[in-house]
Amino acid sequence: MPRWNRCVLALTLIFVCASVSAQDVPTANNVSAVFVEDAPRIDGHLDEAFWQEIEPVNQFIQVWPDDGAPETEHTEVRIAYDRDNLYFAFSCYDANPELIRAKNLERGGRNDRDDHVYIGLDTYQDGRNAYLFEMNALGTQDDATITDEGLTIDSFSWNAVFRSETVINEQGWFMEVAIPFRQLRFPEGDDISFGLMLSRMVNRKNERGMWPRIGLEFGNSFTALAAVSQYGTLGGLKNIRRGRNIEIKPYVIAGAQRSRPDLSMEDTQTEYTQDIGVDFKYGITSNLTLDLTVNTDFAQVEADNVQLNLSRFSLFFPEKREFFLERSGLFEHGNSQSTQTFFSRRIGLDENILAGARLTGQAGPLSVGLLNIESGEGMGDLFGSGSANNTVARVRASVLPRTTAGAIFTNLQTDSTYSRAFGLDAETRFWSNSGVSGWFTNVWDTDSTQNDVAGHLAARFRNDTYGASTTFTTVGEKYRPALGFVRRQDMRQYTGQLIYSPLVQISALPFIRRFVSSAEYSYIEGQDGGKQTTLAEIDVRAEFNRRDNGSVAVDRRFERLADPFFIRPNAEIEPGDYTFTNVTLRGETDSSRPVFGWAYATTGSFFGGNRTDVGGTIGWRQSRHLVLEGSVDHSDISLPIANGEFAATTLSLSVLSAFSRKLFARSLIQYDNFSRDLQANIRVDWIHTPGSDLFIVFNTGYHFAGNNDILFDPNRDIVLRDQVGIVKLTYLLLL
Repeated sequence: MPRWNRCVLALTLIFVCASVSAQDVPTANNVSAVFVEDAPRIDGHLDEAFWQEIEPVNQFIQVWPDDGAPETEHTEVRIAYDRDNLYFAFSCYDANPELIRAKNLERGGRNDRDDHVYIGLDTYQDGRNAYLFEMNALGTQDDATITDEGLTIDSFSWNAVFRSETVINEQGWFMEVAIPFRQLRFPEGDDISFGLMLSRMVNRKNERGMWPRIGLEFGNSFTALAAVSQYGTLGGLKNIRRGRNIEIKPYVIAGAQRSRPDLSMEDTQTEYTQDIGVDFKYGITSNLTLDLTVNTDFAQVEADNVQLNLSRFSLFFPEKREFFLERSGLFEHGNSQSTQTFFSRRIGLDENILAGARLTGQAGPLSVGLLNIESGEGMGDLFGSGSANNTVARVRASVLPRTTAGAIFTNLQTDSTYSRAFGLDAETRFWSNSGVSGWFTNVWDTDSTQNDVAGHLAARFRNDTYGASTTFTTVGEKYRPALGFVRRQDMRQYTGQLIYSPLVQISALPFIRRFVSSAEYSYIEGQDGGKQTTLAEIDVRAEFNRRDNGSVAVDRRFERLADPFFIRPNAEIEPGDYTFTNVTLRGETDSSRPVFGWAYATTGSFFGGNRTDVGGTIGWRQSRHLVLEGSVDHSDISLPIANGEFAATTLSLSVLSAFSRKLFARSLIQYDNFSRDLQANIRVDWIHTPGSDLFIVFNTGYHFAGNNDILFDPNRDIVLRDQVGIVKLTYLLLL
């Protein structure tokens, strides 16, 4: 049977599983918002008379550490609205208010280290997508979009404009929140209902309470936030004023760069830049949003973390640009960080983004996304022979309860070449956190150098104690979508995993809450059936009551190299069969403590020799105004080849300085002994009005000439490699 037919047949089987296993939404937990004529003053003081007249939501149930038990600190949430905003009043009572953790002032920063709350809104009540609003006990905000009941770090790239203020007193902490309806997308109509989830974290106890109850069978206390199919219902919303839904954000930028391309002291180049651009957002309907960007600049984006590649496969650097991250979950297709049909970082990798448009929305059960970007050297290339067009079209539909099916199309086109990909995918979720999924992608291009296919099938069965999963992945020899990311070609991979994660109460070890034991086996062969890689791993982790954990893992790997590769420029590993056995110890402390950290150590065999890796991070939350984090990763490698004795080290220091919720700065200093470059990235962000920023960015790099086998060589020449200073001002206009 042709590979195309086999993959289509497998996707069809997913729907068969869905028809017999799909889980309906549980018995509804209903609450109604109360209409108010006069908007509350958003100051954290719940002194408006109507707040006391509203019946609160107050039956919060723990998901961790005591799943199913009532929360130990009482919480009440009252909900009101007027024609323009949805209002929440949180009363987070605390018997020991002096122990409330509240230090993060950085918008989009580490609220998880503080006492905080979440509001989840499933505005279409489709049981799979939602908006997520996060506020800590200082009112510091973050927000995310949940896609198909999935929540990752990238989900928090959405930047909504809403208000939140808090008060901490002898009774606990209290907060008022105003979410403009214009920030949300929801169906037409005059009588609206949303799916609703409320969550409170008492950080010193590592206790998360939720309304409605969502238990550990949906993963853990974080992933439970994304179980949209289990949300309650918020009703009573009538005669909402949707507004014109137009946002215009122009920017101006100016800067200078000094560089030495060949690291010569005599050859210094200085360039000056000044530019303007604009981002435009238009709510075409309540269901459909158009985003436009012209002469886009991402000068304010934080620097990548340095990685040293000691393998023969490509490294993955995550996307950090806001334009691509917003609603990025909708465009996901393939295996994350491994075999992605679309990876937005390919766009603008070697040239500038001149203009772009994104259309996203939802109509009933159908979610749609269209991305079109024109890239080139400069605005003079726009739509000309010197530019390239990058197109992505994505659609996903709910076909059964908790079951979706979709398709994706990508195209990178110039005047003379193209590379296109078309893919299908489907997923069904059942039995709380179980599911079956699959995807398939076909790629073709101008000269047939990339014409090939890839696909994946997976089944997972998981509750709060037991888990099992199995996957199959195939990637063709020539498979490489131009707008995707492929770490490894020419393979067929089979994996299986078993998990046992019981909650425990051991009198001799009262600080341990759960053990998580897993066993995994992976077998990889080439498309010709020849064995390439095997991996067997056993991992045991102890999770403590207060977010500390420790683990030990043992793995045994086999690698068959058909071709040599250079692990460093002057050290070549020859073809052959290699077997590795490694032991890893890892420990982590609660990052909400004043001093926190994590560390690891791995030792074992490596391509016929030995390798030892050690590293970790130590951090200090000095106050709400200063957080320091230092990291080190060090590898000692001894191989029986020429130049096979060497060390690889990366060092980094992160400094967060926050003056207020509107003004903060982050610095990242990094060094590695492979490039021998010392890099510093400093970024200051002043939110001068909601949704509008003034960024001041300074990047500098020094090169340490000399022997890279010595981490710090006092005889090295230190050469300035480059310096960049940039000021960028944005201003959000709401029409």
